Amino acid sequence: MARSITDEEIGLIKALLARGERNVDIQFYFNRQDRPVNSGRISQIRNGTYGPNVPAASQADLANFLANFQAAAVGVANQDAAISTIAERAAQRFEQRADGNWYLSDGETSEQECKAEFDPKKMNPLVRAIAALANNKGGFIFLGVDNAGCQVVGLPDDKFDNTDIVRISDKVKTFLVPTPDFVKETIQIGGLNVGVLYVEKYSVPPVVVCRDSDGLEDGSILFRYPGQSAKIKFGDLHAMLRERDQASQSVLLQSAQRLADIGTDRSLIVDTNAATMETSDMKLTIDRKLADQLEFIRQGEFEEVEGAPALRLVGDVKAVDANGEALERIEGRALTADGVLQAFLTKAQVRTPLDYLNVSAQVQRQWLPMFYFLNLARATKALAIEALDGTVAVYANSKANALERLRGKRSAFSAASGQAVPILTKMIDGDFADLLGEEDDRAIARAIQSLPDGFDNFEPVYDLLLNLLDTAGTDSAKKGGVFKGL
Repeated sequence: MARSITDEEIGLIKALLARGERNVDIQFYFNRQDRPVNSGRISQIRNGTYGPNVPAASQADLANFLANFQAAAVGVANQDAAISTIAERAAQRFEQRADGNWYLSDGETSEQECKAEFDPKKMNPLVRAIAALANNKGGFIFLGVDNAGCQVVGLPDDKFDNTDIVRISDKVKTFLVPTPDFVKETIQIGGLNVGVLYVEKYSVPPVVVCRDSDGLEDGSILFRYPGQSAKIKFGDLHAMLRERDQASQSVLLQSAQRLADIGTDRSLIVDTNAATMETSDMKLTIDRKLADQLEFIRQGEFEEVEGAPALRLVGDVKAVDANGEALERIEGRALTADGVLQAFLTKAQVRTPLDYLNVSAQVQRQWLPMFYFLNLARATKALAIEALDGTVAVYANSKANALERLRGKRSAFSAASGQAVPILTKMIDGDFADLLGEEDDRAIARAIQSLPDGFDNFEPVYDLLLNLLDTAGTDSAKKGGVFKGL
């Protein structure tokens, strides 16, 4: 890709810089609707990293340019022009320089970050970058681009291509709340593969780190600054919260205007927490018969199907009797073994923990986490046994084995052997630094199964298990090791 600024323009910019002109004033002469010239590019010309071999224009040439200068016409964009894809927008950010190599044109900025490699076992740096970009303006993460000189070096293998975006998303959901939106692409620059993650600006910031891990601190707010992702400074946090409050006020005013247009006497306010609908002079509840006739959609747009009226609701809906007592909570979810495991490893505060425990009777997996949900429900073992025993068993063996675990008659403990022995020693000594890069996932899982009574350093163990789950993919044997490690 050729330089977007001509040598003649670079020479003129150098001449203007020599006269002491400011970047913002120089931009006025060279910005066009189809090709903006940002301040960062002018700074690169100033310090010699862009167009270093181009000589400055003579004073005569500069005077002639200024005398004949006309501001670029501003027109209406061609509405029929194709909208650039994420991949196209990403590729446009690279340029080929005089040495024949390709570079990220503007280097690392507040909207783009470079990483030379991608390791599916070490995704914390990606999580950190995603959080920082989402809290600022959004932007790109480029993988296969050296972060020192921003030169394209290419990804050495197909790990990024073969990593499902769901795996990256699960990692992000583990460490960030709320979860930012991002897109995964792979592009070719100069014949080399470059991985791309495009992160959307989060509409209602901040995105907050919710767990401690390598490079991530529980409760921290990360922000993208030129050249780095770091903890947010007070001034930027203040501006972010002010912008958020202004947006909330705008939404509230729009709702108030809508209410005024409809009229308070013809409006209903739905309280999804209390499962009530109120008018100015009455409160409505949803009874059993109505609940049986409605289809509740937790996400998506309002949809009307003949004979099946639908309500789009956020939250849960309670069926109530005539006295307003809750009879049943209707929830739109289907629990899976992987979902139960994710909830345990991320210490999710689920609303119905005994339901998660009872999944042990409904799946083939026989080593689901149970005691975390038992404690979360503040239930006794006797109550948990009663609840599980009363669950319809899809897999009788799974249910029987789960009941044995609750009764203390079954354990996944296994003495370490072979490659698991040195790994177990590292865990007991608190040396987890190199284990995320350990190639033998099964040995790690066996070492976790061998942890002795009294071991209490579990946070890094949870990180290991999450990493093993991420890398297991569809490998049933690897997943089995993760479940046994619980």
